[in-house]
Order: sequence, then structure tokens, then C-alpha cells
Amino acid sequence: MKLSSKKIVLSSGSSPLGKELLPMLLAEGALVVVGDSNPEEIPNHPNLQKYKIDPSKPDQMERLIESAIETLDKIDVFILNSEQISYAEDENDDWNKLKSLFHSNTLAPIRTVQRLTNLISVGLHIIVVSSDLTNGPTPGFGLYGSSKSALDYFWDSFRKQVGREFRFSRVIALEPKQSDPKRLAKSVLSSVVRPKKKRYEHFFQWGNRFFFKFFPFLDFFRSLAYSFRLKQEKKKKISSNELNPSTEN
Repeated sequence: MKLSSKKIVLSSGSSPLGKELLPMLLAEGALVVVGDSNPEEIPNHPNLQKYKIDPSKPDQMERLIESAIETLDKIDVFILNSEQISYAEDENDDWNKLKSLFHSNTLAPIRTVQRLTNLISVGLHIIVVSSDLTNGPTPGFGLYGSSKSALDYFWDSFRKQVGREFRFSRVIALEPKQSDPKRLAKSVLSSVVRPKKKRYEHFFQWGNRFFFKFFPFLDFFRSLAYSFRLKQEKKKKISSNELNPSTEN
């Protein structure tokens, strides 16, 4: 087994990615601690310990770290999987939703990285799941993309700041509507087994980045396509609301 007795912490084990990744880790012999808001949805396993936490709250992620150290004695790999997806909501003036999105996608992960590197002096491998949408402005994903971009900026800066004391791996997923949890889980597993600074969910992401770098005018057509899709989504939403009028008096 490739991960025999490897001690791993995974956040959001009941998410689509978590449901695919967790069995892979356990099948390779890893000892896993999972922090999740719905741990009862995760099947039991002799090598698995579950804790009920809200991954969007920094203080509860700190509790997960402390509980994992108590359970495992040490942490070899910490996989930051938790995220909140927002699409076609950039114009919504809802402070609570905005705060929740950035807590989940930016603040809680940053606080987790800070806490981990302060508690564990050396040898820790931290893996974060990022998004291809941080590569450029994308109509419809403004809030989601900005929350992920803020984490990426911190991640790249902090990685250079701490040097080689820790290993940092980033797995870049396709946009939420195109990402496949099983394929993404295999990429994360590969990063656990063979740490790499950056790994993509799908090989054609490399090609996309190459083309947009050397043919920047293609970004215009990309934005045009996403704008058209956003308009179509909004029309569907309006039509759906008209077909299902409120029954309130």
C-alpha cells in the first residue's frame, strides 16, 4: 500500500470530492481524520476517525487540527478541501452570503495554514484544492473566483516565505460545472503520493493556459461565451420563477 500508516487529515469528507477521495486514501492504508459538518453521512472504517465541525469557521478548523494531533500523534498530510460555490450571484446584495463565502473559501483555509505551520515545526505536507477560474476574470463567477484568488495569492506568497520546511501542493480543478469529483480525487491522491507544487485535474488545462498566454485575444471569446451562458442561466431562472409563483398571501 502506497500510504501505509500515513497520517492524513481531510476537511469536508462528505463533499462530492471527499466521497471519492476518502475511500482511495483508506484503500492505500492511510490513517485518516475527517472534519465534516455531516460526519454521519460518511461510512465507518477502522482507519477513520470523524469529527463534526463547520469547515467555514476558522475556530472549528483549529479544533479539527488539535483533535487530529491528539488522535494521530502527528499529521503528515492535511488536505484543504472545503469550499462554497457561488454562480450568477455577483449582483446579489446579501452581506451574510458574501461573508459565508469568503469565510469558507478564503479566511478559514488561510487560518488553517497559519495554525498548522505554527503547531508543526517541520515535515508537514499541505494540499489545497484551487480552481481554474482564478486564471482570469469569468462572468458569473466573480465572487467565487475572487474568494479562490485571494487564497491562491496568500498560498503562493506564504509558500515562498516559509521555504522548504513544509511541502505545499495545489491541485487546480476545472470550473465547478465541468469538474469531475472522481478525476479530481485521483489528482489529489497523486499529490499525496508524489508531492508536486502544482497539479491539474485535466491535462488540457495546460493547453488552455498556453493558448491564453500566447494568444491573449482568445480571452475575449472566452468572456463572451461565459457572458452568453450567464444570460441564458438568468433567463431560465426568471422563467422558472414565473412558472412557480409564490403562494404567500
